[in-house]
Formats: sequence, C-alpha cells, structure tokens
Amino acid sequence: MKVTCLGAALTVTGSSFLLESNGIHILIDCGMFQGSQEIQKRNRTFHYSPGDIDYLLLTHAHIDHSGLIPKLVKEGFKGQIITSRATNELCSIMLRDSAHIQETEAEWEHKRNKRRGKKGLPPAPLYTVRDAEASMHLFKPIDYGEPIQLTPQLNARFLDAGHILGSAFIEIWDHSVSPPMKVVFSGDIGQKEQMLVSDPTAIQEADFLFMESTYGDRLHKSKEKTHRELLHAIQDAVKNHEKVITPGLCRGTHPRTDLHPEPLLP
Repeated sequence: MKVTCLGAALTVTGSSFLLESNGIHILIDCGMFQGSQEIQKRNRTFHYSPGDIDYLLLTHAHIDHSGLIPKLVKEGFKGQIITSRATNELCSIMLRDSAHIQETEAEWEHKRNKRRGKKGLPPAPLYTVRDAEASMHLFKPIDYGEPIQLTPQLNARFLDAGHILGSAFIEIWDHSVSPPMKVVFSGDIGQKEQMLVSDPTAIQEADFLFMESTYGDRLHKSKEKTHRELLHAIQDAVKNHEKVITPGLCRGTHPRTDLHPEPLLP
C-alpha cells in the first residue's frame, strides 16, 4: 500500500490523500485550496489522472475537503463517491453554492479585465453549477458502521468524527498482507459535549493514522469558560448599545448562542 499526501500540508486547506493498493486508486477527500491567490493556483491541476481513480471516500462536506469534487468529475472521474448520508445531503447544497461562487468570481474578473483593456479569453471558473449537479449522481451515501467492500482485499468503515453533521473517521483494512493492515484517516475531529453533534468515536487501533492537527499544539477552553466569555461579550455590547457579529469560517462553525440553556442577556 502507498499513501500520498496531496494537500493540507504547510496549509490547512486542500485536504486530500491518494491511497494505492494492488492497482486500485482511492482518494480520501478532494478539498479545495483556499487563501491567497498563490495557494489557490493549486486548484487548477490534479497530480494524478482523475479517470484513474476508482473510489473517492469523503470524510465530510466542508469545502476544504470536498470542494474539488465537481472538477474531479468534470475531468474524468467516474467512480463512486462514498460518504455518510448527512454529508451527501450537505454536499448537494454546498457544492452548488461553491460552483455559484466560482461562476460569479470568473464573471467579475472578466468584467475587470475588460475595464482594464486586457484581451484574451474570459477566465473560466473551476467548475459550474451544472458540473456540481452532475457530480452528485456519483454519490453513494452509507451509514456509520456499515461495512464497505471496495475490492476482495480492501474494505472500509465510516465512524462518527463529531466535527459537523455527517463527519467521519475512515477506517480501511488491507487484507492483501498478513496480518491485515489497518489505516485510519481522521478528517477533521470534533470536540466532546457539543449540543448538536455526537462526541467523536474512539478509534481502538490502527497500524497507520493520518490525522488533522490544526489545534494539535494547544488545549481547547472548557465549554463553560467559552460560554462565560461569550456571555460577557454580549452583555458588554448590550450595555454599550453595540452590535455583536459572530464569525463563522464555514458551515457548522458559528457560535450556537441560541442553544445555550440559560439566557445570554442580562
């Protein structure tokens, strides 16, 4: 078995791994690079032939893990996209939204080039809404814990990662070697005691573990301390007649002020 890291190295976006075993090619995630223009240039070219990929196993719906799926299909991928049922539903919304953004930004750049007198072909979006819709036909939703037989030697299983709705750890067993080898891909890992998402499943064993480490150098604050900080910020804003703007990097990351059991206002 050979595993190649294709993204999310020295940056936190563009998550993707290529697993090769006995002539079978499996992608784990197909994320979009986000950030500076230099980083976004990595979205233009795949380091493999999409038509050679047999399966895509998707950990969750966030665009830095799923955002290049329509481009992958557009350029020749015809295999199955296996993911959880909730991720399947989220992708049907988020990939169309991403495609709309690609089209809008390409049109905006075309208009800017015309104003500047630049000639040449108009910039093309990475993919269109139609490409995103076409990619959804390849999705195969599965349940957590459901055995997945990829080949006679390879099988997989999805377990709840507790990150967002539908997020999953992916376990893969290779029975072409003795004893069988187990590889685990974490995707993004959630925190415990969230109100809308289950706690991450405990992985009992693995021969190789590929995991995210965005917050690996620190400990998260407790739920109670985070709640108190949010409460104080809102109370100060009310006292000073100010507005409170809650940031959200992507779907599922906004502070859940409406779900806390006690009132937030003084």
